[in-house]
Amino acid sequence: MWFRTTASYDLWTLDATNENTWFIFSKDFRNTIFTLIIDNSFAWTIKFYSSNSETRPDFSSAASATNEYSTVQVVALEDWTNIAWDTWIVATWTSDWVVQYEINENWNQWLWVKMEARSAGDVTIKVDLFDNQ
Repeated sequence: MWFRTTASYDLWTLDATNENTWFIFSKDFRNTIFTLIIDNSFAWTIKFYSSNSETRPDFSSAASATNEYSTVQVVALEDWTNIAWDTWIVATWTSDWVVQYEINENWNQWLWVKMEARSAGDVTIKVDLFDNQ
């Protein structure tokens, strides 16, 4: 029988005033599932980020040698579509929706999600971290 180390968090509701999730310290885990719970009638773009920095990066500043972070590739679990690390996920729906994305983040230190170009609606983001043990 396999035993997995797991952790689950309700990160944030991204809306008109909150465009970034909390940073998740993910060093002890290898894989991540982000669940996006989307409300009725929304339109926004999001991107997933990670960092291997020992200290939490400052997302309000540009990435650099002393402020390490980058976008990461994700996989949409509904149809196994790979979404390139530098591609924003652009979403518009007219009804409630739940969608999941997986990151094989291989023991990065920090993970988070950023939303931009929001014109309507909110999205609640939950994260599940696990390893393969």
